[in-house]
Amino acid sequence: MPHQPDDISKSDFAHRCRLHSLAWLPSIGRFLDLRHPKAGRHILPVMDESGRHMRREASIQSCLAARAAYEAELAEKARVEQSKADLAAQLTPSALPSCRADLDGPAAVNQLADDFIVQTTHGEGVAFGQLIRLGWQAAQLKQHHAAARIVAQRRQEKQTVEDVLADRQPRAVAAAMAEPAHAG
Repeated sequence: MPHQPDDISKSDFAHRCRLHSLAWLPSIGRFLDLRHPKAGRHILPVMDESGRHMRREASIQSCLAARAAYEAELAEKARVEQSKADLAAQLTPSALPSCRADLDGPAAVNQLADDFIVQTTHGEGVAFGQLIRLGWQAAQLKQHHAAARIVAQRRQEKQTVEDVLADRQPRAVAAAMAEPAHAG
C-alpha cells in the first residue's frame, strides 16, 4: 500500500487502529470492530479512485461511522426493551390477582366473599379449582368458606335491595309528578 500524499502513514494508521479498537485484516481486506467482535461485522475499507489502494484516514472514519450506527441500533433496541419492561411493570400489579395465600381472618373472609361474587356473576358458579388458581390454599378455603359464603350472600342481597330501590325511586317520582295537585 503506497502512501498517498493526502493520507496518513502506515504507522499512524496502525496507531489509530489500536486507539479506536479496530483490526485491519489484510487477508480478507476488511476491518473488524474489536469493541463489538461478536457482532461479526466486517467493514470494507474506502478505496482510492483506481480501486487498488486503501485510503487509510477515510477507512478509519468509515469504521467509526459504522460503529456509531451499530451502537445507535443497539441503544434503540435497549430503549425498546426498556419500554416493554416498563409497560410490563405498570401492568403487572393490575393484571395479577393479589396474593391470597397470605390472607387470614377477616381479610381472607372478605376477599373470598368477593371472589365468590365474581365467580357467580360470571355464571360459572364457584369452583374449588378456580379458587386455587386465584391463589387460595386448600386449608384457607376449608377454614373460611362458610363465613365467606354468608358474607357474599348478604352483600348480594344488599345489592339487590339497592337495585330495586333505585329502580322504584324514578317510578315514584314520575307517578307523583303525574298526579294532579289537590286544591284544599
